[in-house]
Amino acid sequence: MEGRTLRCGASKSYLGERRVGNVRSLAPAVPVPLAHALRRKPLIAKASAQPEEKVKPVPSPASKDSGAANNVLTRTTSTSKKSSSKPTQKPTLMLCDVSLTGRRAGMLLGFVHWFETRVPSVGFFQPVGGGAYPGSSMNIDRHVELVHRVCGLRDDPQTMVGVSEAEAKQSISSGHNSAMLDKIFARYAAYCETHDFVVVEGPGPILGGTELDAAIAQTISSPVLMSISGHAGWTAQDYYNLAMVKRQVFVDHKVDVVGVMLNLVPREGMDQLVKEFGDMLRAQGLILAGAIPEDPIMASVRLDEVAHAIGGEVLFGHSAMQDHDYDEIITASQRVEELLEMLDANPNSRPLIVTSQDRLDIVLGLLAAQLSVKGPAVAGVVLTRAGRAMDHTRYAKDTVARIFDGIEHGGVYKGSLLPILAVDKTVTEVLNKLSASVASILPSSTRKINHVKILFERNINVASVMTQMQNIPRADRITPKMFMHMLRSQCLRDPQRIVLPESLDKRILEAAAISSQRGLAHITLLGDPAAVQNEAKKLGLDISKVTIRNPKEPHYLDKYVDALVEARKKKGLMRDVAMDIIRGDDNYYGVMMVHCDDADGMVSGAIHTTAATVRPAMQVLKNPKYPLISSVFFMCLPDKILVYGDCAVNTNPTAEELAQIAMTAADTAEAFGITPRVAMLSYSTLGSGSGPDVNKVTEAVALVKKERPDIKVEGPIQYDAAIDPKVAAVKVKGKSEVAGRATVFVFPDLNTGNNTYKAVQQASGAIAMGPVMQGLSKPVNDLSRGCTVQDVVDTITVTSIQAMQIKNAQARRYNASMSASIDLVELGVDV
Repeated sequence: MEGRTLRCGASKSYLGERRVGNVRSLAPAVPVPLAHALRRKPLIAKASAQPEEKVKPVPSPASKDSGAANNVLTRTTSTSKKSSSKPTQKPTLMLCDVSLTGRRAGMLLGFVHWFETRVPSVGFFQPVGGGAYPGSSMNIDRHVELVHRVCGLRDDPQTMVGVSEAEAKQSISSGHNSAMLDKIFARYAAYCETHDFVVVEGPGPILGGTELDAAIAQTISSPVLMSISGHAGWTAQDYYNLAMVKRQVFVDHKVDVVGVMLNLVPREGMDQLVKEFGDMLRAQGLILAGAIPEDPIMASVRLDEVAHAIGGEVLFGHSAMQDHDYDEIITASQRVEELLEMLDANPNSRPLIVTSQDRLDIVLGLLAAQLSVKGPAVAGVVLTRAGRAMDHTRYAKDTVARIFDGIEHGGVYKGSLLPILAVDKTVTEVLNKLSASVASILPSSTRKINHVKILFERNINVASVMTQMQNIPRADRITPKMFMHMLRSQCLRDPQRIVLPESLDKRILEAAAISSQRGLAHITLLGDPAAVQNEAKKLGLDISKVTIRNPKEPHYLDKYVDALVEARKKKGLMRDVAMDIIRGDDNYYGVMMVHCDDADGMVSGAIHTTAATVRPAMQVLKNPKYPLISSVFFMCLPDKILVYGDCAVNTNPTAEELAQIAMTAADTAEAFGITPRVAMLSYSTLGSGSGPDVNKVTEAVALVKKERPDIKVEGPIQYDAAIDPKVAAVKVKGKSEVAGRATVFVFPDLNTGNNTYKAVQQASGAIAMGPVMQGLSKPVNDLSRGCTVQDVVDTITVTSIQAMQIKNAQARRYNASMSASIDLVELGVDV
């Protein structure tokens, strides 16, 4: 409402004037560091009173823009084809208003419009949904409705929101941020499946600030474009200072920032400011995508926005309500002729008249003025409460309604009717609402929508942002949320049968309830059914989908005893001893269920030692292909998943055993969607030191390369050279596919591995999932006795994935065998 005047009429004179402007909260925003600076200088709009006519356009040929967008899409598609087991990360750009001013609608429309003209299927996702437009039939976040309606998206609007603002506030206040981020990621991932590119809006201005934006960007593994709102009186240094502070928030969350744009910058001195700010950013390796100048059309408050702001009802002039603006507000309490005199004194003004509902004489007088070719122009009229609730007195409104209807449908008057709004508020309340109203864009604001698209295309170089996105190495980036979502999705498609022997532990019970209700696995609990049901009832848990088997019942005992005697016949196990073992140890019973194909995997250890959990599996479920049983941990760091082995089983492995651990760990990583690049660790890097321990690792590396030439392996190598590209460039001479990029770390002994995983876990806050047993014919995994419910659910998930992989490998071997048999038959060989 800049440049608008509030005038209160009283008798012949009116009581003073005061400005009622859009009060802008123009805190600076943060530019972002980029992987490589794009040296091309963006062209920004020149200061001008008529921006749409005197804006210096940014060269942005459609073919070049489309090429940048298609390159990002092609790169992602080709990456996803390399390994179908990996989570396919669709191209995404998250827009974060780090100024936290909330003036984002035009920017969002500009980006979505840019992409929808260059990409086959574009989506828009709001991680935290804010309030709806007043009276909206969609009852969804304002920006979701705006983009959905303006861009004609065919999505169900409800799928375009992660969580509601109320849900987010509840989660944050109760300390359940992780659960909130899980839900956001799950809904985001589901939404992405049907789109080629998704624009995501950071919720910072409505909740959580830049910290929440960064946490969400990290969760969905999206690069960020930061926007900074213009601020009157700010210098380039002011913008730069804020940019560096906010940049660090994203850096701390391991989020890639691809660029910075300025939004609604004051026109005075803008060219010089943009040049200086751009130079500062380039010195830090950042790009400036462009700057949208302040614009009178975008700053105007229109009548449809007024209706929303005051909660008013449109009585007359519906068609004229769209896209009408006004330049001042006049409260009319004087006689009609005095009001007309006041209006006639300022013929270039288009005021909004505020008067009480009992002054229908003013309405009729202004209507007559509008019908006259020479009458003063009025933008509209707001009728307020006249002392009592509006429904109590009609004030001849029916008569006025007939007059308006006659004019509209009489066929004589062809122009638009005078817009009339009614609201059940006092004059003071309405004026307060109007003075606080801020220019916005509604789905019906056709003129603003068209204008903002022009401003955006002329001033923002999205192609440079897309080019920058191509420089981000995204193929290997798997965040913990992505990793777990991938695993859970696989489990939902093919739930496995998992047995849990420790049924009376409340953590196990709750995890069983969660896993079964979510459809992650078919759970079997071992224990007395009555006791288990009673304990679940006490805890308020729904275990209706869980199978409970009493291991004391004789029904399966003979089968399991015979199978155990057969598995341990080389050790001379007697049948009566086998019976006592199975009757007395639920872990043995569970392992025999797995061995006899009554379950696909087992999870235990919440109340048992590791030895008690693992020993039965090592005795019964040995895999001829893997003579050594070992373990790995999945180390879930903020921006990657690493595999550590062996940190739990083998104390001091030989060179042959180290090689076996490395090959098995590489297969495990591949099975879980992680590209295996194996680093065989030592205190020496490629011959920089010597000694028995180094020689052992050197020999192990040679064995891996000989037996599995398909595995990328490097060693002996130190941890820093294996994980940090900069250190690798110094310590490793020549080309290496592993150095600086390792994903699987094989430690030389248990002492080193166990202490390293715990040190990384404690120092970085990483989640250590494991130990995950490998080398068994069927999966059995051990829990920590200090495990949480979520740890149990995650371990059930991991065990299910292992079971699937084993079944798939068996199916492949069977199919290969059948294919070979068919080929031999065709050759006339008797098979």
